[in-house]
Amino acid sequence: MKLDDIQSSIPIYLSAIKAVSQIGDYSKAQSIFKQIPDSLLVESKIRSALIDLWGKVGSVDEAKLIFDKIRQPNIIQYTAMVNSYGLNGMGMQAIALFHQIPREFLHEATYVCALNACSHSGLVGEARLIFKNIEMKTMRIYSTMIDCLSRASAFEQAQELIDEYERNHSPESTMYS
Repeated sequence: MKLDDIQSSIPIYLSAIKAVSQIGDYSKAQSIFKQIPDSLLVESKIRSALIDLWGKVGSVDEAKLIFDKIRQPNIIQYTAMVNSYGLNGMGMQAIALFHQIPREFLHEATYVCALNACSHSGLVGEARLIFKNIEMKTMRIYSTMIDCLSRASAFEQAQELIDEYERNHSPESTMYS
């Protein structure tokens, strides 16, 4: 595209950011980031994608810099930042941010990211509190909580959650993984 002098647009940058985040290469992330015009760095979708990208390449400081520039983060930006902390072993920061999220913004992906952050940081008590307060528990939420309990060697409690889920649902193989 550059050789053919084709102008980039938000969808093109979003695709490039997503591709680099899947690769997880920090130097490629820097390269893509430097090519995004300042005028597009204020776009909500670009900011959300960049928070996700920086978290996935292990640069939480870069993700936080972008997040902190957002006056009123939306649910995608909050969730991406919680996930960035969680992916990088910063469970306490993930949970602190999770507790700042307006209640109406909380949804399945946000809960999964918060529980996952707890799981990977050994914050089982915090995960239990979050799980207990979730009104609509989905299969993904149950599976993430079961993962958290299993990582903490709380196998009996994990089995109890599986049993609780299976009282009203068909068994899900992901819960046994």
